[in-house]
Amino acid sequence: MKWIGGSFRRPAQVAAVVLCAAATLSGCQSSSSSTHQGEELAPEGDAPFFTSAIFGVKASPRMTRSKVVPKGGGRDQLGKPYVVRGKWYYPKEEPGYVKTGTASWYGANFHGRLTANGEIYDMYHLSAAHPTFPLPSYARVTNRKNGSSVLVRVNDRGPYMHDRVLDVSSKAAELLGFQNAGVADVKVEYVGRAPVEGDDTRMLMASYRPPTARAVDDGLASGVMIASRSTKSQSILSATAFRTPSKVPSLPGVNPRPASVSIESLIDTYDVGSAAPPARVSKSALSYAPAAEQGGSVVALAAIVANEAPSRPSNRIEIGALDDARLVTAIRDLAKGRGELKEERVAGVRSFSLDVQTGEDVDGMLLRLWDAGAGNAFVLRD
Repeated sequence: MKWIGGSFRRPAQVAAVVLCAAATLSGCQSSSSSTHQGEELAPEGDAPFFTSAIFGVKASPRMTRSKVVPKGGGRDQLGKPYVVRGKWYYPKEEPGYVKTGTASWYGANFHGRLTANGEIYDMYHLSAAHPTFPLPSYARVTNRKNGSSVLVRVNDRGPYMHDRVLDVSSKAAELLGFQNAGVADVKVEYVGRAPVEGDDTRMLMASYRPPTARAVDDGLASGVMIASRSTKSQSILSATAFRTPSKVPSLPGVNPRPASVSIESLIDTYDVGSAAPPARVSKSALSYAPAAEQGGSVVALAAIVANEAPSRPSNRIEIGALDDARLVTAIRDLAKGRGELKEERVAGVRSFSLDVQTGEDVDGMLLRLWDAGAGNAFVLRD
């Protein structure tokens, strides 16, 4: 996701930042493939200069830095109304939802951190953030410029800048062809609720429609299961589509609930004939295994020249509308010595947010809020 920052208004400042970052670019790229005890790690961030010294925000700690992130383990939730920068958002399920607008993407700065429903964000997974969709749920995103489309798992909240309609993961932006551009004109179609548990990576990858693909021939090899939004049937997804991870780390205050509906009732599958992938689609883009991000810092530098920068983690937690006096008191007690609790009233409705002070564990504070009963709280991203 891109953020227009006041810190980069003057060309001289832009040039200085670009030159300094370019000088250390090779060193930053090499750190992306570092390992810890034989485990391949994800990049530290989208660019080397996104620090608290520049942005005034200390990043919340990661739950993991591994490229292999456990799937599932979050919560099934809709959420209460909440306000961000004076604008109210009303989470709800909207069957038949179709909207066009600008989408952006977010990557390494958020990899391994908690999403709004308690899953762990994976920049290599096909996921997305939406201000009001149920969590988790599925949506089909189509790049209106090149015609490519893919299903994504919506498990996070955002974006809240420039009237953008959706944030997608780095992998989704790669498949949709706008990772370098940063933003794209897209169509977003709500598909339905997603299972809380299980790994849907293979199903989501199989839903990909390349720019040159026909309606049925999606450019994948014979026997690959393809997801569609056609009429419901009793067809079953392949057994490997939802393999449950051998171990998903439990999080305090996060109690996964079984999905109320099966994925078969949302998305049908069918086999397609043999066809080679289009020449413009790289093999790595169609692979299931996470691949190292290519040119992340170069992209970030180019974005700053255009007066934009990738989004960064925040120290603000949106709690949402509350009318329970005891819960408000409990939250105030939690906030003492850890941050500033802010209240905003609109038409008699009170919405709360918490600015966690520098040095405090933002994700840890989020878990405490969930445990106290503020189950709709989430870390704000632009």
